[in-house]
This record gives sequence, structure tokens and C-alpha cells, in this order.
Amino acid sequence: MNGYIILSIIALMFLFFYLYSYRTVAMEDKKRKDIWEKKRQLEMIYHARRKERAEKRRQKFERFMERSKEIQQELARLSKANQIQPN
Repeated sequence: MNGYIILSIIALMFLFFYLYSYRTVAMEDKKRKDIWEKKRQLEMIYHARRKERAEKRRQKFERFMERSKEIQQELARLSKANQIQPN
């Protein structure tokens, strides 16, 4: 009878060792997953901000080109007006 008690205590001890070691591995995997998720989230925020800045830069360039075109048209109009006036 004492043999079964000792055997069951040893079996429980090995079971607890296994569960303890599995728990540390599981916690490490969870920690690694959390770090990966946070890094992924930061990368997504970075790319979104970068995309916003690129879009603002593109809009600013479009406004600049539009204004440049307006100035060119105005200069051409004034040039034509100067050619007509001396007569």
C-alpha cells in the first residue's frame, strides 16, 4: 500500500514539473505574441502616417502646379495684352 502512495506522489511530482515547465513555455509564447502584435500595430501606425504625409505632399504639389499653370496663363495673357497695346 505504501508503494502505491509513494508511486502516486512521484507521479504527481512529475506531473507538476511538466505543468510548470509547460506554463513557462506558454507564458513565453504569449509574451512573444504580444510583442509581435505591438510591433505590428506600431508598423501599421507608421505606415498610415507615412501614407498621410505622402498624400499631403502630393496635394501640395498639385496646388503648386495648378498655381504655376495659372501664373503662366496670366503671363501669357499679359504678354498678348502688351503686344496689342502699342498699336
